[in-house]
Amino acid sequence: MAQRKYSAILYLAIIVAGLATYGVYRAVDNVKRSSAVATRPVVVAKYDIPLGAAIEDWALQVEQWPVPAIPDGAYEAPDSVVGRVARVDVFPGDAMVPGRLAPKGTNPGLEAKITPGKRALALRIDDVSGLAGMIQPNSRVDVLLTMDGPNTRTAKLFMPNMRVLAMGSEVQRDADGDPINTSVATLEFTPEEAERMAVAMSQGRIQLALRGYQDAEVVKTKGATSAEVLAALRDAPVVTAPPRSTRPPQQKLLEAPVTAPAPVTEAPKPAAAQPARPDSLTIPVFRGAKKTEEKFKKDSVRRDTIRP
Repeated sequence: MAQRKYSAILYLAIIVAGLATYGVYRAVDNVKRSSAVATRPVVVAKYDIPLGAAIEDWALQVEQWPVPAIPDGAYEAPDSVVGRVARVDVFPGDAMVPGRLAPKGTNPGLEAKITPGKRALALRIDDVSGLAGMIQPNSRVDVLLTMDGPNTRTAKLFMPNMRVLAMGSEVQRDADGDPINTSVATLEFTPEEAERMAVAMSQGRIQLALRGYQDAEVVKTKGATSAEVLAALRDAPVVTAPPRSTRPPQQKLLEAPVTAPAPVTEAPKPAAAQPARPDSLTIPVFRGAKKTEEKFKKDSVRRDTIRP
């Protein structure tokens, strides 16, 4: 009986623990469901899609986005985007929305780049005017026009802050039939600007001046004439340089007069005084305890009595 009682208590404890575990699991699951954010599939770019390019299936992927973060009009299926033309540059992770796509039926290429209401016009320029390839699509340039008048030549900033749609080249033939590569810049104009540009191209020379990044300031100038340039050259201050010798610096150094230092003369030292030689000899003479001195003149002594 005691064994059955203990078994019943054990089974009852296991059942109670299972029910408690299930209740905790249901409570946690309900909390997760209540805090979860609803998502929806969105078509995004997988690779870079340049402006004017046709969108292919391999350049897209579908991701689950939270509903509050999905932009208006985002496409949910790739079939709605494949074959369309990119109106702007699309980068990886960008959601595909109507604003990034050109209207249906637009062909890939330059047509998709033109702003509605404007026109594309090609200008033939040389390599110097095109800044040796430094001008790229979507750059901003100022158009300079140089024309020859009856008595002078005039240069004027004709149209400022124009958008470059494309840069290319074409092959022309010179008078001998040899091919010449020329640069062609395609710019975006309004219809009125395109009319004036067509006249300017037939009357003068066109050059492009590249503008800095985000520099949209419009500067109005009065233009410059050849007479003004010549007057500025005449009024320029004249700076005269000092005359230069044609001799090399080493030769000048060798030919320069060398001044020898003045010799230093020392005052003659006074000769040491020679002691006067005595004219006599003094010889001490002892007589017992008495000492006397006898003086003899040198001349009085015979030479033969002096021992060597």
